[in-house]
Order: sequence, then structure tokens, then C-alpha cells
Amino acid sequence: MDSPGRYQRHTLIDWFSQADVKNARICVVGAGAVGNEVLKCLALLGAGTIDVYDFDRIEVHNLTRSVLFRESDIGRNKAECAAARVRELDPNVTIAAHTGNILRDLNLQTFSRYSTLICCVDNFEARLRLNLICKLWGIDFINTGVDSRNAVIDTFPFSKGEGVSCYECTLPPSVYQRLSQRYSCGGLKRAAFIEKRIPTTVITASLAGSLAASKALRLGPAREQKSDRIFLDSITGLSRPVELPRRSDCPVCAQFQGPFRCIQVKDLQAELVKLRPGTPGQPLDMTLPESVILAFQCKACGVGKGQDAPLFWRAGDYDSGLANCSACGAEGAVEITIVDRLPLETLIESKARSLPLPFALAASDSGTYILVFEKDTDRG
Repeated sequence: MDSPGRYQRHTLIDWFSQADVKNARICVVGAGAVGNEVLKCLALLGAGTIDVYDFDRIEVHNLTRSVLFRESDIGRNKAECAAARVRELDPNVTIAAHTGNILRDLNLQTFSRYSTLICCVDNFEARLRLNLICKLWGIDFINTGVDSRNAVIDTFPFSKGEGVSCYECTLPPSVYQRLSQRYSCGGLKRAAFIEKRIPTTVITASLAGSLAASKALRLGPAREQKSDRIFLDSITGLSRPVELPRRSDCPVCAQFQGPFRCIQVKDLQAELVKLRPGTPGQPLDMTLPESVILAFQCKACGVGKGQDAPLFWRAGDYDSGLANCSACGAEGAVEITIVDRLPLETLIESKARSLPLPFALAASDSGTYILVFEKDTDRG
């Protein structure tokens, strides 16, 4: 129940709309240092509905940068703990904690109801996936980044429709080269790869979190129309806003253009003629949001899987150790077929309605089709 006068000071600000703030539906991915600051600001402003995602647990080193965590919270899930503290700050805020991996457990129906997603994770792969999903569903995407001194806040107002640049429009080739370092030549994660962690302080995190929350709520009469990036130096106090133009060779914007239309995979056969208007015999590929393993077989002993029917295993669940044969013990002898593109006919012929992915994409002259898979609860 709203306390009388709780937001009274907000109503005295002529450019602040408490009603808009209360109606916001915001997804926060990551409840670490920046995520704590975002959630704190949203709670104190009286944001209406928040979903927070984080599968990680609180460690002692988190306490110097996380205002919502206490020493007694060590070992608890970050999302659950942060959500409980937000309810203490303002019981009027509706917040739900999700302890799984948003990219694995993504519910597209729920996701489509968000007005804004704020990415507070230091993981390029997660940013790439969230950027793509937000673009497809027209959800405003805010990306945050911090180091020991600087904060970066990117705003991508995808709700404004086509023409808005995306996160991948901003990336140089060196980023993709860095991403490739964690994978073997076969496309599986290197078993010995250790993710580098970037140190920061609560000062830098609070700058990034407060500005990200402000951007998410669209405070003020002017609405964001173009993508932009703001650099903040926590020592000098200097900030540099720059517009982020759309790149003609962007892997996302150049390949996937609107209008976007969802198709359930169970209806794919009937919809196939619409996917290929005027050219019913022309092959059409679907692009997967991440790689899958179709088959593997040992060159030494011949043992394998997927030769009769594709496996559709999520490649991210395995590392380069899969190349070592568990049957005969031969190291590096297993040939693995990994793809991120498939002919639609392969999916249809397999009669698979569920994949370990929430969706795939098929680009045609008439727009981009989002192929929605049924949830498969039996996959490991």
C-alpha cells in the first residue's frame, strides 16, 4: 500500500512523471555491483515492476561494491537477496527474482512485456544475445560497462522501430577476436579458459547504475530517439555523450530487418510457403542465436551420435574435452559437427519441435521470421 506522501517530493519536479515510473516494466540482468545500484535507484524512485536475473552467489569480495548485500548474505543467490532488499526499500515495488540463466531459461512471452532491459553483466556473449533479443521484440536496451575508473552507458531505443543502431553496430573486429580466444578451433569452449574479471569500485558502479536507471525510466519530456553512449570519468567528473550511428555491415542490422513475425515451430510446415514467397523451391536457412552440436564421431573407434538424426545439443554446454573419446580413450579423435546456421528443411525433416534454444531466425525479402521453439524440459 502506498504511504501517504511517499513520492510527494517527486511530484514537485515539473519534468518527472511518477505515473510513468510506476507503469514501467523493467528487466535487470545481473545483480552485481552495477545491478545493485540500478535496483536501488529503481526502488527509491518507485518503479512499478522489476524482474532481476542472476544465477551467481554472493561472495565476500562483493560486499565492498554492493549496497544491497550484507555479510550474513554470503552464499545466497544475488537475485533473491537483492529482490528482498528492494522490497524493504519500497514495498510498493513489484520485484521478482530469477535465479537461472536468462539466456537459457528465457520465456519469450514474459520477455515481450518488458519496456526496458538493463544489462549489468560484464560478458560480451550475454550482451550480444540480449541486444539481438531486444531488437527483435522492440524492447529498449541499456548496456552498462565499468572498469576501475570509467563508466559507460549505451542506450538503444528499439521501441522507436527500424533505423535505430544496435550494440553490434558499435563493436570493432578486436572484440570478436577476443571472444574467439575462449573457443577451440572446433567451436567448443577451451577447457582451461579462465574468464578475466575487471576490478571496479562502488563509485564507478554507482555512476553507471544511476544513469542507467535514469535512462530506463525516460525521465524528462524529451524521449530518446537515437542510440547513444555516455562515457563518465569517476575521477575528473568529465562526461562525453556520443551518438551511435547504424553500421551498414552490422551482423545484426544488415541481416535481420523488419517487419518481425513470430512462428511456432509446430506451424512451420504450413508457413513455409510464406517464408519463401514466389520461390517455393528455394532453400532457406535459419540462423541460430548460438551454436549447436549436430553430431560427433570418433575417428579411431567409430563410436558417435547424431548420424541418423541431428542431436541439436547446445554447444555452450560442452568444452573441448568432448573431442576426447570416452569409448576408446583416444585424445582429440572425435570429429564434432557444430553449426549456427541450418536449412529449414533440416529442422522440418527432423520433426523436432523443441531445441535447447528459445528461438531461431529466418531472414527473407519480406522481413525476419522468428521461429519459436517449444520448451524442452527433458534436455540436460
